[in-house]
Amino acid sequence: MNARQAHHWVALALFLLLPASALANQPQAITLPPSTSEKVVLSIHGEDGKVHDFTIAQIEALGTYRLTTKTFWPSDDGTYEGVLLSDLLKKVGMHGQKKLLIKAIDDYAVTIPREDWTRWPVLLATRRDGKLLSLRNKGPTRLIFPMALDEKLAVRSMGSHWAWMIKSFEVPE
Repeated sequence: MNARQAHHWVALALFLLLPASALANQPQAITLPPSTSEKVVLSIHGEDGKVHDFTIAQIEALGTYRLTTKTFWPSDDGTYEGVLLSDLLKKVGMHGQKKLLIKAIDDYAVTIPREDWTRWPVLLATRRDGKLLSLRNKGPTRLIFPMALDEKLAVRSMGSHWAWMIKSFEVPE
C-alpha cells in the first residue's frame, strides 16, 4: 500500500468513527414503560393566556430519549430520560418564542433564550436511570443539557439554565 492509499484508509476510518462518537453525546430515542400517575406536574402558560397542564404520562407521550452526561454537580452526572424541550414547546405552540421563563417549586426562576432549545437537544428529564424523578432527586422534571456537545455548555454561567423541580414554563414579559 502506498502513502496515498494509506491516507485514504485513515480518512475513511476517521469518517466512520466520528459519527459514532458524536452520537454518544446525543439523546437517543427510547421506549419507557408508561407512567400511571395522573398528577399534573407541569403547567405551560402560553402567550395567548391558555394554560396547558401535563402529567408525566402526557409529557412522555411526545417521545422519550435517553442522555448520559456530565453536569456542573458531580453527584448529578448520569443517565436521564425524558422528552426534548423543543418537542414539548412545539406541542403547545411556543417553539418560536424568543425566551422562556422557567419557574421551579422552590421559587427559583430563570429565563433562557430560544437558542438553548434550538441549538442543542435539551432534555426535559422525567426520569434518571429509568426511575421517575421525585422532589428528593430534583424532579418531577428538570432540564438536562448535553454538555459534551459544545464547549459553550460547559461554561459555568450555563449552570443557571439547568433548572430542576420545574413547575411551569411561561413567556416572559
